[in-house]
Amino acid sequence: MQHRSPSRRTTLRSALGTAIVLGCAGLGTGTAAAARQGGVFRDVRAFGGTWEGVYDGRRARLRIVVVRQSPGTLHTLYLTLTDLDRHETFTGSLEDLPATSHLAGGIALRGSAALTLRALVLHTRDTDRLSGTSVRDGRGFPLSFRRSGTGPAYVENRPFRDYRDWYGGYAGEGHYAGDLDGRPAELTVRREDTPEGTLIGFRLEDLERGMTWGTVLREAEVARWPRDRQRDPLAGRTLTPARFLDEPLQVDSLYWHGSNTTYVSGTSAGPGGLYGMSFVRRAAPPAHGR
Repeated sequence: MQHRSPSRRTTLRSALGTAIVLGCAGLGTGTAAAARQGGVFRDVRAFGGTWEGVYDGRRARLRIVVVRQSPGTLHTLYLTLTDLDRHETFTGSLEDLPATSHLAGGIALRGSAALTLRALVLHTRDTDRLSGTSVRDGRGFPLSFRRSGTGPAYVENRPFRDYRDWYGGYAGEGHYAGDLDGRPAELTVRREDTPEGTLIGFRLEDLERGMTWGTVLREAEVARWPRDRQRDPLAGRTLTPARFLDEPLQVDSLYWHGSNTTYVSGTSAGPGGLYGMSFVRRAAPPAHGR
C-alpha cells in the first residue's frame, strides 16, 4: 500500500493534541485514589446488593437481586432504581444473563416514565463500583454507584450549563479523580489558545498501570453543539495513547451529569464489551459567571 503523507490539518491536530496531553503530565500523578474494596469480578452475582450514588447528578439508590434460572446457569436481575431527590421509583428485570457477564443492557424499567438502562456495568477490577447510562424520552442520562457503605459523601453542585463546565470556565482546567474499570484514574480537561485557534484537550490517566490517553476538540466546533451532545463530548471517539506501544482507548460515552456538574461517568469499549468509568470533580466550577 502506497504511503500517503498526512494532511496539514491531521498533522496539526496530532501535534497540538500531543502537546496538550503531555502538557498535562504531572497534573494527576500523585497519590492514587482510595484502595479498592470489592475485588476482581468473578461472576454475575456481584450485581446483587444495595447501591448508593447518583442518577444524572441527583441522589439515587439502586437495589439489585440476582436469581439463578433453574435449570441452567443463566440469571435474572430484578432492579429497583429510586431517584431520592425527585421521589421517583422505577422497577424492572432482565432475564437470561450469563454467569460470566459484568454488563447488563437494554433493561426496561417502569415508573413515572419509561426508562431504559442502556448499559449497566460492573467495574471488573472493583466490584463495589457500578456505572452506566440510561435513556429517557430519547435523551441519555448517566449513572454512577458505589456499593452501600463504601462510597464517599454526596457532593452538591449546580447543573451543567455548557461545554465550558468541562474545564471550569475561564479557569482553563478541570481536574477529576475516579477510576477506569475499577483502577484509580484521573481525567484532566484543559483549554488552550493556540495560533490555529482555541483547543480543548482531554487527558485520561490510568494511575495503576501508568497509561495515558488523550484527544483534542476545537472550541469553535463544540460551541455549536446542542447541550446534550456537549454533556457527552467523547462519545464514539478513540483516544490516542501517550506511549507508542499502548493500545488506543475507545470511548463509548463519557457523560457530564446534567443536574450536577461535579459528576462524570460512562463506559469505554474493549474486547469483552463495555467497561465502566466514573469521576468526581476535585473543585467546583464557579457558581456565577465563567
